[in-house]
Amino acid sequence: MKPLLQLLLCGLLVASACNKSYETTSSPPPADQPDQEPETAAPQDALMPESPDSSLSIRLDTTDLAPEPDTPLKILLEGSYHKNEVWSGAEKKDWLGLFHENGAYVLRPAKLEISTVHDPVLDEEHVRSGREVKAAEPNLVFFLTGLQHVKHGAVDTAHYAKTVVAAGKDLTYTLHGKAYTIHAYGDSLEINDYGYSYKNYGWKVSGMKQGKTVEQKLTEHERFDASVYVLLWAGDLDRDGIPDLLLDLSNHYNVSRYALFLSSGAGRGKLYKKMAEFEVVGS
Repeated sequence: MKPLLQLLLCGLLVASACNKSYETTSSPPPADQPDQEPETAAPQDALMPESPDSSLSIRLDTTDLAPEPDTPLKILLEGSYHKNEVWSGAEKKDWLGLFHENGAYVLRPAKLEISTVHDPVLDEEHVRSGREVKAAEPNLVFFLTGLQHVKHGAVDTAHYAKTVVAAGKDLTYTLHGKAYTIHAYGDSLEINDYGYSYKNYGWKVSGMKQGKTVEQKLTEHERFDASVYVLLWAGDLDRDGIPDLLLDLSNHYNVSRYALFLSSGAGRGKLYKKMAEFEVVGS
């Protein structure tokens, strides 16, 4: 199920990329870009009367939830998802939240709340199996858990003028006067009735690390179906002076594949390491 993501970072995106969210409820974009009390999760298979005059009941299905991802870090975004896209016990983790407040970004402990909701794709009329993820506070960008020894407070955010980039073109982001460049490459661009589809499209990133220029391939897919990679946010989460990246690495219009790259996890001769991924499917 597509998330209720409202990183209004989609302001500059192509239509196909923005179609990935059927509803949105999150935070505004960085300054450099064209800018309810949650339900409590119900017990497994609980039965709730729909109304005093109705013989029908609503069944809350929380069976067969996904296992916890086997990654050192984990991320989640606010939204409504299929039940197998949010793992069992996620609300019990100690989460940090990146919030956008008063034109700045702040990292601090955050409460993640999960409720069981109707999944319009998979549920029958009186069944609720979807998982809705919400923050107890407004203006959340994303949730993060597993980042050790991190300093809470304001997060320095990179400046960039666009969030998507065509093959053969560059996307530049800067932090503290240092520039980093994402170069997009691809073999061809296919046009059809449904939009566009790249072939062998990928991103390389280059920038300075310890006084040397480093270039690294971030990601690549062989085929695309009316989708494109998106830079959602760049900022120094781990406080090492190099901006970290939150990307959507989807290669299909019906899939969102959110990935967090941290510079502090990178090995020798690398700028970044992918530390967490969260994938959701629309139908």
